[in-house]
Amino acid sequence: MLIFIKHAIVMDILPYLPVILVFTMKMACFLFGYLTIRLGYKLINSGVKGEFKFSAGYHGVKGGLVSSSPGLLFVLLGIILIAFAIKVEKPYEINKNSAPSNLYAPAIPTDFDPLPKPDKK
Repeated sequence: MLIFIKHAIVMDILPYLPVILVFTMKMACFLFGYLTIRLGYKLINSGVKGEFKFSAGYHGVKGGLVSSSPGLLFVLLGIILIAFAIKVEKPYEINKNSAPSNLYAPAIPTDFDPLPKPDKK
């Protein structure tokens, strides 16, 4: 009976799996982005010094970041991660009509006996 219940629950959730995975990815990006920004904020407040030069270009547009604080780089990376989580869209389609006819059939036949009974002769 337990196998039947687990099979039914999995088959009910299966059409929504893409939605669950995209939601999980977005929440993970938000969490890691927040933690990265918080780390950058703490580095800026503590006064950690370090030289770096960061530059990027895209379709003819160039930008650069030169800083004496690595905290600014962490803040920038966290913002980029959160923007990625907001921007990414994964199309999905839920079609419950295409479910198999034996959707709630148990994985093991109910008349299955794992231990054969000895003959009474």
